[in-house]
Amino acid sequence: MAVTFGRGRWLSGAILALLLATPLRSQEAPEANPPQPEAPQATEAAPSPPAKADEGTLLVKLAGNRQFCVQRNELAISDRGKTREQRNTPAITTMGYKYQFSVSRRGGSGVVKLLESPTIRTTYFEEPKKGNELPQPRLPTQQEMKHPQQKFGSKKMPRWIAQNTCTTLLPEYRFPLAPGRYDVYLGFDLLAVNGQWVPLESDFVTNLTVEAGKTSRVDGRVDYAAGVRTVKLNTSTKTETPGTR
Repeated sequence: MAVTFGRGRWLSGAILALLLATPLRSQEAPEANPPQPEAPQATEAAPSPPAKADEGTLLVKLAGNRQFCVQRNELAISDRGKTREQRNTPAITTMGYKYQFSVSRRGGSGVVKLLESPTIRTTYFEEPKKGNELPQPRLPTQQEMKHPQQKFGSKKMPRWIAQNTCTTLLPEYRFPLAPGRYDVYLGFDLLAVNGQWVPLESDFVTNLTVEAGKTSRVDGRVDYAAGVRTVKLNTSTKTETPGTR
């Protein structure tokens, strides 16, 4: 089967345009002092329905340690508007992250999400400990006037959830697909301070042929070692029929 592939930090061409066309959803800030969750394990996808007789199967097999990790300050932000305490503490701009498997069918339009992980929260906010000093009255700033729903003078501090730094993917994922040629995408997105999702790491393969009754395989590598993230996808020459591996 004729297949071409590409890899890199950012998507290009038609795939990027399609992904950017998908509306972003804002996320509300976590409640103050929530219990810190346990470290996330491999995301168990809902069991995929078996492929019908007129469908094929996309198999994604992952190598490496299958871990993806984030840093607390993936995005740089200005010190303008920070309180003195915030400027003197390590920056936290990573509110959370998630990953997804998506496909775009050649000749079609739009991107179909085959699997999207839950949001893995890496930050919560807490009120600073109150001292003995009485609060000093002041007028609200222009920024606070623009957002009256925010509490004037709020000094909630972000706290890093260290055990959520890394997540581990499963060794393989299977998805039933109608016959055709597809571009296949694996991407990790970052939840920024402003509540928007930002692409962080991704890779994709193009022109993958899916045939009825057969399994089309994509080999991938997700790895984190010595502070280096690896996210790669490659097409396999193997086309499996039902009952073979």
